[in-house]
Amino acid sequence: MDERLHLFGIRHHGPGSAASLLAALEALQPEAVLIEGPPDADALIQYAAAPGMKPPLALLAYQADEPKNASFYPLAAFSPEWQAMRWALARNRPVRFIDWPASMSLAPMDRPAEDADAPVAERFRGDPLDQLAEASGHADGEALWNALVESRGAAADVFAAIEAAMTALRAESEVVTSPAGTLREARREAHMRLELRKALKAQDGAVAAVVGAWHVPALRRNVPAAEDRATLKDAARVKVEFSWVPWTETRLAASSGYGAGVLSPGWYGHLWQLYEGGPAQAVPEAFAATWQSKVATLLREEGHPAATASVIEAVRLALALAALRGQPMPGLVEMRDATLAALCHGDETPYQLVERHLVIGQAVGAVDESVPQMPLAADLAASQRRLRLKPEELPQDIALDLRSDAGFAKSVLLHRLDLLGVAWGKLVDAGAGRGTFREIWRLSWVPELSVKLAEALIHGVTIEQAAGGAALARMGETASIAGLADTVRRCLLADLGEAAERCIALLQAAAVNAADIVGLLRAVPPLVSILRYGTARKMPKEALSALATALAVEVNAGIGLACGGLDDKTSGEMLDAMAEFDQALLLLDDAHLSEEWHRRLEALVDAPSVVPPVAGLALRRLYDRRLLPEAAIAAAFARSLSPTRPPKDVGSWLQGFLGSNADVILHDAALFGLIDAWLAEQREEDFTEILPMLRRGFGGFGAAERKRLLAQVDKGRTTGPAAQSAAVSAEVPGFAAALPLLLQILGLNEEAAP
Repeated sequence: MDERLHLFGIRHHGPGSAASLLAALEALQPEAVLIEGPPDADALIQYAAAPGMKPPLALLAYQADEPKNASFYPLAAFSPEWQAMRWALARNRPVRFIDWPASMSLAPMDRPAEDADAPVAERFRGDPLDQLAEASGHADGEALWNALVESRGAAADVFAAIEAAMTALRAESEVVTSPAGTLREARREAHMRLELRKALKAQDGAVAAVVGAWHVPALRRNVPAAEDRATLKDAARVKVEFSWVPWTETRLAASSGYGAGVLSPGWYGHLWQLYEGGPAQAVPEAFAATWQSKVATLLREEGHPAATASVIEAVRLALALAALRGQPMPGLVEMRDATLAALCHGDETPYQLVERHLVIGQAVGAVDESVPQMPLAADLAASQRRLRLKPEELPQDIALDLRSDAGFAKSVLLHRLDLLGVAWGKLVDAGAGRGTFREIWRLSWVPELSVKLAEALIHGVTIEQAAGGAALARMGETASIAGLADTVRRCLLADLGEAAERCIALLQAAAVNAADIVGLLRAVPPLVSILRYGTARKMPKEALSALATALAVEVNAGIGLACGGLDDKTSGEMLDAMAEFDQALLLLDDAHLSEEWHRRLEALVDAPSVVPPVAGLALRRLYDRRLLPEAAIAAAFARSLSPTRPPKDVGSWLQGFLGSNADVILHDAALFGLIDAWLAEQREEDFTEILPMLRRGFGGFGAAERKRLLAQVDKGRTTGPAAQSAAVSAEVPGFAAALPLLLQILGLNEEAAP
């Protein structure tokens, strides 16, 4: 290559590399700056100088007709590529990317199995720098690079040493990749060599190229241009779109799975701030004091003691450890040891806060308003500014009062994003049924949500339009009645009136011939809850009321046939759905529907094909509302507990009847006596068979109810109908020893006793 070409081998996210690069650029004053990056994103380089651009950021590349096929190119403030862009823009020097285009890297046949952005060295069997680290006495290649490059600050002469080391290592190392990976790297380096030739031809003076250190030896080789063009000849391409998006320090960390990540982005950010401050700030004493002061501030904010004297002690200890270990400046290891000893008193727990907040970091970048973004991202950014909702990666809870304009608008935005699959917020508390004016959301922004926004473009170009389109698309793909009803509910919560009306019409049509009674049962309660308690949102009340009524009619028509021949799992689902539907009918307050439902329940009580737990629930609902004469209730109860019925059926029937509330037997002496007598007359083998059902039934009672029930059982030993039986039982050998175990199995252990 031409001697005018100056190759600067850097680490993709390295503060020392960035500081050394700026020093080298200042000394060289190149006419053009070339950077390893996708050249089809050249138009976005100019925005790196915009005042509102706050790293960490990433270039997002995605296939135009398949947005989920995407790739990120992350940059931190301490990334050499970011600093090279800003250096060139500030001096009006030409600056562009020279890596192979994203249109090639995202092409389906060339997609790598591993991270396309990771340096080649990351995909070797181990780090090639480990060989040098072993010879130099460092723990590993990471420690070696940190000590010689990242912790030294500005050292323009370091790049010659880096090139010499990489040339030797590359000659010795063997790449362990698939054939596709080998071809991919060959294409990347072929494209970079061709771009270097173009720049040298266009410029008379020096040209600077900022690339991953591992590529330097390959770019220095004199490969014929024709050979490089042949390497790229058959590469597939796709149409690609680009955008700047916010990134996070956490996602810069290697622990996040990012192939080119660093172990401690927050620590690297600290290093970079010191390097930016000039030589005075980079002296060991100031360096250690600044870091330990940050640590102390964080610990105090989190409620841990951190005295000024302890900070001074930590600084002195870090400096002493660095001197003992032959380091010119305390590294992260020395800082950690000093913090643990002086500020955390040997306790790892508070240091985990330091590691999470400072060593790794929690910062989220920001994109300047002038940067062109994909429509949905631009609309979301405008909403975030208007509503003062700052995207942050660290989870935070916000409480919204939907009666206020601001609270309502925030809720609508979050619900619309949820419909789009952009899970920025998770609803952790909606205040149950009556809490329709209060919501608590847990917010956490991750960069992958930008890809979700790109994918949602097929539904519309604004958040509102796309959310409505996504809801209608989901309705077309969902056959489940419960799923359709849930989409209606989500449309109402997202204040999408038009989409909700269209979804309601689709659900009504689907419900007419629906065979999924459980789905119909579950579809009614959320709709009735909205009608009953109201909502801060506009809603089509007439259409919603008609829908709830239509679904209830279908339930009444099909419930009899649906409750026969069910297995244990389906019986449980039916039981839960019927209980929710029954409560919803009370809220709906439609006399005709309620009367018909009660007739259906009465038919279920003695229907021979109905599974026992459903029959038990049916009788319980009729009993609670006093809709059958006491004699009829007692007769049905006696038939259900008859010795002629299989014990397992009786146990599951009793489970359905009792539900999760013990009041029915605590306050009804007749029913209590029937159950007590039935239990007392069971044979040992029959009792063993029904025990699991009894345990589930009694286990659903609250602690207070179990205490009261145990007290009533104890009282019945000396008084009441079961007294004689209890006295006889107490005389049976071994009964006293077995009683504690029996009480524990039934959830009525002795500790619960008054």
